[in-house]
Amino acid sequence: MSRYRKRKQAVQRKNLIGLALIFSVLGLVAFLAFFRYELQNNQAAYDPNTLCPIDVASPKYVALVFDKSDTYNKIQQQFLRRFFSEFKAKLLPNTRISVYVIDANNNKEISPDFVVCAPRTGDDANAFYENPKLIRQRWHEKFEQPLDQAIDGFMQPAQADFSPIMEVFQTISLSAFPVAAEAAQKQIILISDMLQHTPEWSHYRGQMDFSELKKSLYYQRINTDLQQAEVNILYVRREGMEKLQNKRHAFFWSDFIQSIGGRVTLIEKIDG
Repeated sequence: MSRYRKRKQAVQRKNLIGLALIFSVLGLVAFLAFFRYELQNNQAAYDPNTLCPIDVASPKYVALVFDKSDTYNKIQQQFLRRFFSEFKAKLLPNTRISVYVIDANNNKEISPDFVVCAPRTGDDANAFYENPKLIRQRWHEKFEQPLDQAIDGFMQPAQADFSPIMEVFQTISLSAFPVAAEAAQKQIILISDMLQHTPEWSHYRGQMDFSELKKSLYYQRINTDLQQAEVNILYVRREGMEKLQNKRHAFFWSDFIQSIGGRVTLIEKIDG
């Protein structure tokens, strides 16, 4: 009888241990499921069209500006594709990219021609509650492909009687850099021959003196505040315009951009 009771107690202990293990595993599974749900639930909501986070400031705002009055030869297009390939690889997640076109239409709505935010690439994905392959696919289909297509389209030349380059800085200030994001990084990448040509001011007419521009009513009209944005100029060489595209021309733009609250950190002549 004593032996039977001991055997029975041993079986009961095993059953209790088994039940304890089952409840522990179930508890752990429930905890992990709740933890995963909370992580996913607390992630920021995104605009399905632009991939930009809703009600969350981006860490960086980038304005890409293409001068449609310029003609880009094959070498220049190859240079720009390589430049933007490296540019995309260095982007912080949620960087907001606004693309603008310089053309003769000064009356169009003050807004970018294309907007997209850089999603995560998936390289830092947590396999426990994320799918690195799907994140990478989203990067490629929703961000990389549309941006590449937009860049290729904007590199195609168009007929334009005027080239209002100075005016585009005002458009960028009003539509690319939110007032509430003063602490965020801001960058302007301008792809152009930088030859301003409007009825009010034209480099083709030899108007290269910034001090004269600053005294004009025209300057008062186009004046703006770039909020200390970093400005990079990819300088497109124009055949036969070497006498205009000189150091004096570069200094004109450096003075102008500084006067409207920008910082020129790069002027690079592109190959071709």
